[in-house]
Amino acid sequence: MKKIVLALAVAVATAAAANAQTAAKSPATKPATQTKPAPAPPAAKSEHKAEKAAPMKAEVVSTDAAAKTITVKDASGANVTLTATGSAVAELSKVKAGDMVMVTKSENNATKITKVKTTEAKPKEKK
Repeated sequence: MKKIVLALAVAVATAAAANAQTAAKSPATKPATQTKPAPAPPAAKSEHKAEKAAPMKAEVVSTDAAAKTITVKDASGANVTLTATGSAVAELSKVKAGDMVMVTKSENNATKITKVKTTEAKPKEKK
């Protein structure tokens, strides 16, 4: 009977040791067998691309030099608030509400602000 118990104890110990070795190797081999996530489709990538800089003619609604922002009314009549960057920051002090400007914008940034000269038709005096 002691031989059977001893044989059973050796078998259990051997199985436990084998199980412990297998468990230790498993995590090490899992990362190697994991597949990489599939790359995003091209359509999804294009949504995150930076918007190209586009000029737009607009009327200044307000400016805030401290916050470096300008709010303009675009051609559709919607107010758009943009953050001035680069050389556009210096132009904020040169424009006021009601001025017509050409704003080069990229995403929510105004990269260039140029005051547009309005050509108002003045009645000419006849001599």
